Amino acid sequence: MSGFILNELLDKLSKRDAGATHFGGSLELRVATADAKKRMVVYEYEVTEEEIFRGYLDSGWLSTVVDNATDPLIRATTASPATSFTSSLTVHTLEPVLPGTRLEIVCRLVLVEGRLLQSTVAFRDAQRRNVVYATGVLTLVYKDAAALLGAGGGAKL
Repeated sequence: MSGFILNELLDKLSKRDAGATHFGGSLELRVATADAKKRMVVYEYEVTEEEIFRGYLDSGWLSTVVDNATDPLIRATTASPATSFTSSLTVHTLEPVLPGTRLEIVCRLVLVEGRLLQSTVAFRDAQRRNVVYATGVLTLVYKDAAALLGAGGGAKL
């Protein structure tokens, strides 16, 4: 775990790229916990009517949150944010949700191997943690293997 410490992760969570535009970057996700050893960040968020479509969390909103919420974990792993990659993002709505529901958005970096990086996200009820409203998976395949671990000063897990 050398090089990837909690302070680095929290710094990445609190500071976004000053010159970069992040779609949905104005979402008010509050960091509840961060654990560098587990490669995990948990956010808290209260659902509004705008995030619900036909009784479920909207898939576009979910995709935006999966992308933005996992970004700090990914950036802490890669050597360069400008490195090119191919991505795949999948979301699944599982249970109906009501406005005012407090979510825990649990983000985990689950795979860092070669040029492949994968993170998972669970949108669960903050009061009833066994209730999961939606899940997401973000997979990145880097075109330049040097962008990942051990190259050019990137953080090591």
